[in-house]
Amino acid sequence: MLLNDVALMEHRVTLAGAMGGLLAHSGRRLELTCLMGVTGHAFRLTLDLVFSPSSPTELNFHEVIPMWERLGCWFKRVAARHDDPGYAEVRAEVIERVARSVEGGRPAVVYDLLGSEEYGLVVGVDGDRWACLTQESPSVPQWMEVAAWPPAEHAAFTRAEVITLLDLAPDFDRRTAEVASLRFAVDHFWAPPSRDMWLQHGRQAYQLWRTTLATTGLPLHGPEPGRGHSYNLAVLHAARSDAAAYLQQMAERYPEASSLSRAAKAYRRVAEALSEAVSLVPYPGTDLAERRTAVAACLDRAVAAETEGVEAIERALRALR
Repeated sequence: MLLNDVALMEHRVTLAGAMGGLLAHSGRRLELTCLMGVTGHAFRLTLDLVFSPSSPTELNFHEVIPMWERLGCWFKRVAARHDDPGYAEVRAEVIERVARSVEGGRPAVVYDLLGSEEYGLVVGVDGDRWACLTQESPSVPQWMEVAAWPPAEHAAFTRAEVITLLDLAPDFDRRTAEVASLRFAVDHFWAPPSRDMWLQHGRQAYQLWRTTLATTGLPLHGPEPGRGHSYNLAVLHAARSDAAAYLQQMAERYPEASSLSRAAKAYRRVAEALSEAVSLVPYPGTDLAERRTAVAACLDRAVAAETEGVEAIERALRALR
């Protein structure tokens, strides 16, 4: 079975692109700036201690799914890593849920399709094969043998994971969703690290990043450190560009929260600083070692501007109570 008229929304934050494509096919089409903002992805920054390209997908889904559900839709996520107890059983359940979703007329969001190291959509099932949409091919399905998924060579970071749409309400409370997204922007910026200290969030992630790059004697981890740093910069730049546009939309929608205009301007400065960083070390970041100090200076400007933006959002929240 192959679903027609399905396409990924193309975005550096591939979970947003995949979920946006799933929702659009199901009748809830929202433009990506709105999706990124209202679900909080425009305001996220999570880094691991080695700045790997998988950092942006190391998400707390107990926090992520409720933000998406504010759009009046309900999801089921099933996932396990290779070294988790019962991995084989969970992977079998994931495969079953993918088939059930497609047979029911809805694509399924799946991680690491075709070895992409990103989120994509399964839009067709034919025996032991899946028809996949990825950012490399967002509207033309590519077939993949399920036996090869997820790739064994990605075992250190990949997982068997599916997110399916269970139900969709006729409408949703836009104001409640938007205010919740602003609350998330503040809370995430000041969030503590994970309990094992491996993942850093928000302001602390910025500080770790800036310190690692600015301290020239500190090693850049891994055989290709530029790959992780440049990838995270590109993802963060895309997210903060959306944050600036989303906050401007909020400022126009809620004139009583006058500080939202200041927040939008601050986030535009964040995006400008990150744009310069991306231009210094475009993916795969082969010149990172020589330009690490300059990139650190860009991050200094970005976190200073984002701090101003978060403070302006905090003032706006008081007006929106």
